Amino acid sequence: MQKQTTLLIDLYQELYGSTITIANLNELASDLSQIVKRARPWTGKFLHSLIKGYPGFTANGQLVEALTVLARRQDGADEVQARAKEAKVLTVNHLPAGTVVLGRARRCATPGCRISFVPTHPRQKYHSKSCAEKSRRQKRAKFRQAA
Repeated sequence: MQKQTTLLIDLYQELYGSTITIANLNELASDLSQIVKRARPWTGKFLHSLIKGYPGFTANGQLVEALTVLARRQDGADEVQARAKEAKVLTVNHLPAGTVVLGRARRCATPGCRISFVPTHPRQKYHSKSCAEKSRRQKRAKFRQAA
């Protein structure tokens, strides 16, 4: 049995008990779909097929994410902690273990720069002052060549 299927069964039993019903599976499928904002919700029949291990039915990454978030909620984590993913990052300032970074990463706007960063201001386009200056120099040079 796959790890994801075991997690699905454990969650189901924690929420509804040991007797599996389609009505409960439909409710669970709806909850899992809402967690990941799935446009086409999963069905109880799909979850039943996963539990039974029918060929051709596998849990994709989106379902695993939803199961993980729901399991963390059941363990008492708040919404932010439940959705947090562990990542290896480079930091300029010290961040204590377990720090949650709420911003979304973006690529530096300087052509050729490959650094992704979490902006400290909504309009921040460059990861550093030197990269912003480099971009300004490139724009000035293009403008002078066009004139």
